[in-house]
Amino acid sequence: MALPGRFSAECSPSYVTNRMYVKPSPCTKGHLGLQFGGAYHFVLQEYVSLSVGISYVLSHVEWTRAPSASVSSIDDGAYALRYVWVPFLCRFYTSEVMIDTSIYCKLGLIPSINLPRRSTVPSDSGKVAFLIQRPLGCFILLGGGVKYDFSLTNSLVVGLSYCWDVPGVMYKKDSNDPIYLHNNFVFLDLCFLF
Repeated sequence: MALPGRFSAECSPSYVTNRMYVKPSPCTKGHLGLQFGGAYHFVLQEYVSLSVGISYVLSHVEWTRAPSASVSSIDDGAYALRYVWVPFLCRFYTSEVMIDTSIYCKLGLIPSINLPRRSTVPSDSGKVAFLIQRPLGCFILLGGGVKYDFSLTNSLVVGLSYCWDVPGVMYKKDSNDPIYLHNNFVFLDLCFLF
């Protein structure tokens, strides 16, 4: 008996923005990242599907102390980050805009497991890391693109999506001056459905 859906293999290069919310003003830096994994797409209606999958995500964060900052303030830091994502995405397709081609949009929630970070700069201070990494996270995803059907069972999907890091991947507990570091993604989505 056939399952009411399709599998997919996905690989998405990304541009990652690190945004640290700290007084007097937020600071932002950008880096490249990568996401790859697979999913199963349940067909809910003719033009609507729900996908559940698992992905491995590579990212990077970096921050720098301002030259005028005191010794007790933010230390320089750079870390390679790795996530395991379990995305729940709803996709809405149009009817064919050209032969075998349709447009889609997707919206979803991505719970994540934040794997241990790895420092990418030498640390000679021996101090505890300035920011605490959360063990779990959550992202909201919004995206869209084009799906081309090669056959009745195979399709290529290309699109763009934005993932917003809701709680922030790292933080500092301070009643006077709390700090939150968010790791947001812009993906070039490449997906093969079969």
